[in-house]
Amino acid sequence: MSKTPYPPPQIVTVQTNATTASPNLVKAITLDPAYEMKAAEVVLIREAGRLHMSVYRASTNPDALGMFSREDFVRTPQNLKRVGKADVKYLRPEVPAGAKRKVVENVEVFTMTEMSEEEERQLHADFAEMLLG
Repeated sequence: MSKTPYPPPQIVTVQTNATTASPNLVKAITLDPAYEMKAAEVVLIREAGRLHMSVYRASTNPDALGMFSREDFVRTPQNLKRVGKADVKYLRPEVPAGAKRKVVENVEVFTMTEMSEEEERQLHADFAEMLLG
């Protein structure tokens, strides 16, 4: 009898103030190609001027194969700092239907509403700095 320590996988909820980014943004965290291959998507939220990043990646836990883990990061002036990992697993995240697509610093991003010029400028600046490191 298999003991699964995880509740049923959750659906990644769509947030109107979030930006969904392609998995290649994880290069800001690590240059390990295996991590990028496991990543399904990255969700970005700016709160109080700070960029928060959640990476949804294929779980490596044998009891959670086919599910996705979420690791959370916050952008500091020096780099991205890992702030934790969700205790639940998720179903495969998908770009929301009807999302608007843009490419910013070679990262594909999706938003539910058109980005303002200021929002796009901030993402350009964030991505340019994050992807240099």
